[in-house]
Amino acid sequence: MGQVRHLKIVSPTKLNRGHPRATKLAYRRFYYGATLRHIRESAQKVRLVADMIRNKPVSEAKAILAASRKRAAYFVDRVLTSAIGNADDKSRGRADPDKMVVSHVRVDEGTRMKRWKAGPMGRARPILRRTCHITVEISEALQDRADGIGPGTHSG
Repeated sequence: MGQVRHLKIVSPTKLNRGHPRATKLAYRRFYYGATLRHIRESAQKVRLVADMIRNKPVSEAKAILAASRKRAAYFVDRVLTSAIGNADDKSRGRADPDKMVVSHVRVDEGTRMKRWKAGPMGRARPILRRTCHITVEISEALQDRADGIGPGTHSG
């Protein structure tokens, strides 16, 4: 079993290869996700939208995002759509989006672009242009798993 980093499992073979930061992270079994990085939006503003869809069914989450007037809802919707596509691709068509739930939504701070603005008496004032990274992870609902293996039943 590999190490768990940021809700993802890193296989031991990938840990032994190359630089530790250069390893590709893999999602846990029956979990699928997508990440969008360096969004020109404050993480605090995106978290307001992310909190609205956490632990909701995917169809309901998409309806909430479509009705939201927040700018960040567009970006979260794009990541959710990508996660649904990744689930379909990775499971070879076995994952049903209607039975999936948004299990984790994480919004991390990205790099800050530092700019300067003219201040009084010849001084300069800093301006921080904030960015963020959005990670959406979806999984099949526990009651829909026929084999009893799924989210909430694993040890890792």
